[in-house]
Amino acid sequence: MDQRTLIDQNNIDKVWDKVWQGQIEDQPSAVFKHRLFVEGYPIFSKYIPKATTSILEVGGGTGRYGLYYASEHPEVAVTITDIVDSSLKVVNMLKESMGLKNIKLQKEDARQLSFENNSFDLVMADVVIQHIPDYEKAITEMFRVVKPGGKVIVSAVNVYNPHSITKFVSQIFARRGYEYGYEKSFTHPELTQAFKSAGFSIVAKDGFYFSYGIYRLKYIHPMFALAGRVLNRASKILDKLMSRAWSINFGFEIMIVGEKPADLV
Repeated sequence: MDQRTLIDQNNIDKVWDKVWQGQIEDQPSAVFKHRLFVEGYPIFSKYIPKATTSILEVGGGTGRYGLYYASEHPEVAVTITDIVDSSLKVVNMLKESMGLKNIKLQKEDARQLSFENNSFDLVMADVVIQHIPDYEKAITEMFRVVKPGGKVIVSAVNVYNPHSITKFVSQIFARRGYEYGYEKSFTHPELTQAFKSAGFSIVAKDGFYFSYGIYRLKYIHPMFALAGRVLNRASKILDKLMSRAWSINFGFEIMIVGEKPADLV
């Protein structure tokens, strides 16, 4: 029996409801200054074809990727979904404050999207599938709703990053369970296999922000923030020397870009 079937998705969603409720009480616009977004957005956006006219962001959370792309490309229709109401409230607050007219919000379960087949030029999901025990269903749904020849970009936390260790350390120091509840770490081969099983061909693999696994321990001691900054600079040097192989393999987030066969009807 697959042990993932014993994990209650509703409980996972409740954890994220609290997270996004907290975001509402804070300043939502701060999401665009978050280091993960600053490091990650250039990586995501470079895989979005210029001819794209419609984008679906699945499990958007704050919707920061879709919102920012929509602000840069007002001609592109962007739909942002999440299963948690408080998430969509955050996205709507940001949408209104940014005056965006090309954003649509919709409550959706990533494992059973309501959109018709072949609806979007591009689908993206940032660190979402790691919180879905049956993540294969979500990837299959993304394949279904993207148009033939369209691309799907998915990122997840990386097994081969210090985060795998610091997540355990943080539980010891904080004396509580992991703050985000259930979270699966992935390898590139796992993501690749899930994409191929859904029917995708693999266009690219990528990754970013190696040092975030260290930096996020700053609440334990300020030295971790300094160590994270130093390691981030070192990582950028390594990426230049290694054609970004360091971040691709050891980034906090790893990414797969898949393409739906153009001849598939």
